[in-house]
Amino acid sequence: MDEFTERGRTLPHNEDAERAVLGAILLNANSLEVAMESVSPSDFYHTGHRALFSAFIAYSDSNPLKTLDLISIIDFLKSRDQLEQCGGVAYISSLTENVSTTSSVGVHSQIIHALALRRQYIQLANEFSIAGYDESQEIIKLLDESEGKLSRLAQGTGDANKDYSIGQFVSQALVNLRERMEGKPSGNLETGFDKLDSLTDGGFHPTDFIIIAARPSIGKTAFATSIVQNMICAPRNYSVAFFSLEMSGIQVSQRLISGVSKVPLKMLRNASFANQRDPKFNHVMSAAQRLFETKLFILDTPNMKLSEIRTTARRLRREQNIQAIFIDYIGLIDAEMPAASKKFEQVTEISKALKSLARELEIPVVVLCQVTRDAEGDKNEPQLNNLRDSGAIEQDADMVMFLHRSRKVDADKLVKDQKGENTLQPTKVIVAKQRNGETGEFFVGFKPSTASFESLADGAWSV
Repeated sequence: MDEFTERGRTLPHNEDAERAVLGAILLNANSLEVAMESVSPSDFYHTGHRALFSAFIAYSDSNPLKTLDLISIIDFLKSRDQLEQCGGVAYISSLTENVSTTSSVGVHSQIIHALALRRQYIQLANEFSIAGYDESQEIIKLLDESEGKLSRLAQGTGDANKDYSIGQFVSQALVNLRERMEGKPSGNLETGFDKLDSLTDGGFHPTDFIIIAARPSIGKTAFATSIVQNMICAPRNYSVAFFSLEMSGIQVSQRLISGVSKVPLKMLRNASFANQRDPKFNHVMSAAQRLFETKLFILDTPNMKLSEIRTTARRLRREQNIQAIFIDYIGLIDAEMPAASKKFEQVTEISKALKSLARELEIPVVVLCQVTRDAEGDKNEPQLNNLRDSGAIEQDADMVMFLHRSRKVDADKLVKDQKGENTLQPTKVIVAKQRNGETGEFFVGFKPSTASFESLADGAWSV
């Protein structure tokens, strides 16, 4: 398909609107700034119009805007040997003939941009059709790529020529600062662990790619589900997606019920209640009702493909307005690369894609990760170079947290839980990397009976 026709039909465009915008700029140079709020040169259908609009911008970059007029632009085009490309003197002069006012340049510019988006949509539809007939390509991957292209097209609906100058971002930073000073929410997602929220300046930040890593059986999943529990329940009531590639949705739900009800997970799994009037059973039912009313979405497909995760995440963001994504864990994601690809290459691809997803959806993406055996000893605290399979995780992540504690349970070091019972195992949380904040460490308490974590009072600090 060329840029003008598709299957013998002329692509959508409005020549009169294009001529009106160009003519308005020749009559009033200030119209260029108005037009540039909606259109870019590539939005113009005709090649000559495209070249002329580009010339207007190039001229204004090196000359005072108020000097832009018919005579100056023709001289400018001659100096660049572009006059004929833009239609010649006679054609450029004719652009002002039917422009009675320049006040409609904004409306005409929006018409041009909308039609440009329509042409791009037709172009994508044609590409999708061709790819659909190619049975050598996996359909799930095609759907992911297609949705990504449509998402990028949709992002251009209102800012074809968005202002990327530092002034725009400084202004927004000041607005955010004033809002915080007035007590308005920061937009960060609180984790429910006060020390973590304090260290991260209010919780997980939108667009952040966050890693939670630890040795096996230390409690990566338990810590993640505890954060999820804090996020989805009152008073926060966030909308969260949990991709559970290792455990079933029922197992995740059992952990959450146990964490909310404080009833041992073993009792839930074994159904070891006296009867339905058992007080602990009532706690379970109450917790289940609380969870039923939350906005948590559990995806429990094992070895989920990377493209499936991205497609599902985009859909949930669009339809359910999810505010955070958790993935358990990175080593179980299918990168959809050739079988001969090395593991570190696959993890590198996954890491970059998930960071990109966080930026695209503007929400935090929290991913669980294992560490190498170098951090296996009780005294060997994990470090960034212990992240398994790829240094790309360390490079791409905005924040990396490690969990660390001794595998040996020392009864003398147990601390009190929320019920005042000595059941919590102090666990160190090491924030080893935080791109936009400080690193540091603090302690939380792991409760084996409910496979959950609780905040610790100051003073419970030894592992």
